[in-house]
Amino acid sequence: MSDVRVELRMNAPASTIWLLWEDVANAPQWDTDVRQCTLDGPFRVGTQGLCVLKNGLKMPLQITQVTPLRSYTNTARLLGMRLTFSHYLTPIGTETHVVHAARIEGRLSVLYRPLVRRLLKAAMGQALRNLRSLAEARAVQDTREPLRATR
Repeated sequence: MSDVRVELRMNAPASTIWLLWEDVANAPQWDTDVRQCTLDGPFRVGTQGLCVLKNGLKMPLQITQVTPLRSYTNTARLLGMRLTFSHYLTPIGTETHVVHAARIEGRLSVLYRPLVRRLLKAAMGQALRNLRSLAEARAVQDTREPLRATR
């Protein structure tokens, strides 16, 4: 069960959104609470990384589940809590239904859950709206690419 769940429909194919998710180094383009994010390897289960938030907090992370073009999950540690972020794509015609969900666990989660839930809901909602803008712009750009004749 998720503590926070935000979702939007995007007028972009799942493949466009997936490419944005895989490009972790450029996540600050759409997740504006993140200053910098890196992975220590490819986008696959077991790969670890680090995100530095705008407030300076460092959040170690690990990718724990990947189903290409459908979903991925990563866990992060922050202030004595374990945060599990799940991301889902469901194509619906020419649109994609996108879900970001978070679960808050750990010894300090009892104290901080209400505050963290409120902060995450706002941050995840904004990130998803930013992701939609970027994905939809890229989808339009992709449809405008000139066709090249093959010989």
